[in-house]
Amino acid sequence: MNKLFFTLLLLALAAYGQQQERVAIINTLDDRDSIGISELAYLTDKLRETAANVLPIERFGVMTTESIVAFLGSLENTVRVCKESSCLAELGRQVSADYVSQGRIGRFNDYLTIKVELYNVKSGNLMGSFAGSSKDISGLLALIEEKASDLFKRMLTEPKAPKPPEPSPEVVPVAPTTPQKPVDIAKIQALIKSNLKGLRKNKEQIQKESIGLSPKEIAALFEKNKMQSANLLGLLNGIGGLGLGSYIQGDITVGIIHSVIGAVSGALAIYTAINYNETGGYTCPNDKYPNFSTCEKEMEKQARKDEEQEEKATRKILIYGGIFAINWFASIYTPANYEKKYNKELKEALNDYSITVSFAPLIVPSNHPKNGTPAVGLAFNVRY
Repeated sequence: MNKLFFTLLLLALAAYGQQQERVAIINTLDDRDSIGISELAYLTDKLRETAANVLPIERFGVMTTESIVAFLGSLENTVRVCKESSCLAELGRQVSADYVSQGRIGRFNDYLTIKVELYNVKSGNLMGSFAGSSKDISGLLALIEEKASDLFKRMLTEPKAPKPPEPSPEVVPVAPTTPQKPVDIAKIQALIKSNLKGLRKNKEQIQKESIGLSPKEIAALFEKNKMQSANLLGLLNGIGGLGLGSYIQGDITVGIIHSVIGAVSGALAIYTAINYNETGGYTCPNDKYPNFSTCEKEMEKQARKDEEQEEKATRKILIYGGIFAINWFASIYTPANYEKKYNKELKEALNDYSITVSFAPLIVPSNHPKNGTPAVGLAFNVRY
């Protein structure tokens, strides 16, 4: 299981940004899907453009969509967070903004409605808002052009956020640490091997008990309990195709499935082959068919009937045999698949996550019309 541990953005060409107050214009939401995605994006861009034109660049920096996405992880996650967030100020804190604004589209009777709010992120207070309605999207755009400038100008009356004080050089005493409870490895081993479903049944408890294990202890427990006989068990499944290897492995459900399919399809194929009866050798008694031409027609009729029965029996045998063969091939593979899943769950239960580190260049384009210099940096991701 991979989780995003942290993302650090190192911006090299944005020294001026350290003195600016960040303004985040969050994606406009549509509560009732009244308009399209492209129209929502255009309304957001219009709000962002208005803020950039109204606010002085010396004091304010308007965040772009790309910079907001960089804080929230991905575009999909940004859309999800924006929809789920019940507090706009809290969403502003997640993207490290000083001010946050968002528009919401709704519907009242036959009219489209819009409401735009502006929050001070630090205090959480609503600084202002405007609302209106229109028959179409053009009317909503006109409302933004008319009222958004006055809304964003309210930030100009706010006192500039003071620069945080330098950290004190005084040495802070370290609080005494509470001794950690020793890990009971024998208990973890018992939970894993409690029964055929011990790992899955006790996974959450194993995860709690495994906290504090050293990498060496985790590796030892994994080596002791991992599955590594899939090839032999697959071979046992292949003998008869009745799932014997899956039973031994502990994958009882899959073993029963292979047994039932293999036994039923094989039995039906054998039964059809045994019970096929070709009449053949048909003769015409003289007392019943004194006329040879009549007898000859009857013999041809019986021969055709034999051919139809043979074709029908052959089709059934091929169908049953095909099902048996598919089940046989699948039974050879299933132990390896079960082993892979089991070993993955064992690692997760022991809190053994492989760590991957990646770097990626990051260019955040400027959305301000007076300064088009992009911010260049480096994204550093650690996944575990």
